Amino acid sequence: MFSNCTLEQFDCGNASANISENAEISDDRECFGKENNRTEIFFKALAYSLILLVSLSGNILILIITYKNKQLRKSVDYFVFNMAVSDLCIPLTIILIRIVNISSGSDSWKVDSPRLLGNILCKLCHFLPDVSLIVSIESLLLISLDRLMSALSPLNTTFESAKARVIGILCTWITASAVHSPYFYTFRLISEEDGETLCVFDWEPAFDRQKTHKIYSTTIHIAFVITPICLLIIVYGTIVWILKKRNNRNRTQLSYQLRRLEQQRRKVIQMTVALVICFVSCMIPTVVYMFTRIFLWDWDDQPICVFETVLKFIAGFMVLSWSALNPCICLIFTRIYRKSLKRLLPIFN
Repeated sequence: MFSNCTLEQFDCGNASANISENAEISDDRECFGKENNRTEIFFKALAYSLILLVSLSGNILILIITYKNKQLRKSVDYFVFNMAVSDLCIPLTIILIRIVNISSGSDSWKVDSPRLLGNILCKLCHFLPDVSLIVSIESLLLISLDRLMSALSPLNTTFESAKARVIGILCTWITASAVHSPYFYTFRLISEEDGETLCVFDWEPAFDRQKTHKIYSTTIHIAFVITPICLLIIVYGTIVWILKKRNNRNRTQLSYQLRRLEQQRRKVIQMTVALVICFVSCMIPTVVYMFTRIFLWDWDDQPICVFETVLKFIAGFMVLSWSALNPCICLIFTRIYRKSLKRLLPIFN
């Protein structure tokens, strides 16, 4: 759905198209010639390698910090922990595949023997990263709901019970897995005439390829990108209005404990707002690319080179970079995370 692999799948409407992880390299050759390939491949591989390093190390640090620090036991911290777990799926799957394919200049699937193992990896390596993205989005929605309830009632404990948190977190994974369960049917290995094996995305023979994928992609992007963006804007707009209204009251009427609690919650809101801004920034290029590719060119027509190379790369890169930006935002905006990081890594002392 969202990952760079699935951006390539928008070409699936062409019956003769090879669905590939590295389709943008072949596009580059047609548009700009072979002389530019080495430079482009180097910088693309470098960019993805940077995401891999930051995402892997950042999310592991968030998990370790949350596990070791007893102060990080609030509902927001559990949802951030859930995001970090899901974000680890991206560098361990699709980013590694992107780096290998870009560096080798081939979109062939590297594990094709035994065939069963190759097919399983083909399905999982596309299923897990897209599930991860939906889990992260739903975690953001849970955080926003918790912050809204907190703003409405300073003593609110909506998600403070272990049962409520577990149910909320499980629902994110169950929903994401159900939404992308068709991947276990659509992704499969095929052998080309030249002997290469490809991991392709194809609804046939059970469904009309173009129509089905158009409906599926449009529905998911509306449900899990556009709708969450609208909800997050409404929720945080409401929170800002509530806090501004509360500021106009006589702050001396609040007890010291409530004032301190409100100050802490404001800092948490700053972090979550930064996460939301990051989410919107990373998803907008993908939404623009997807809807333009589907409704303007309708897959069958050949889009202009700049669109098919530059915008496709930017869209896929921005989506995958979200898994690296999330832990960075947590470390930048939350003092407890920074202090824990200093204790964990003496190099920062």
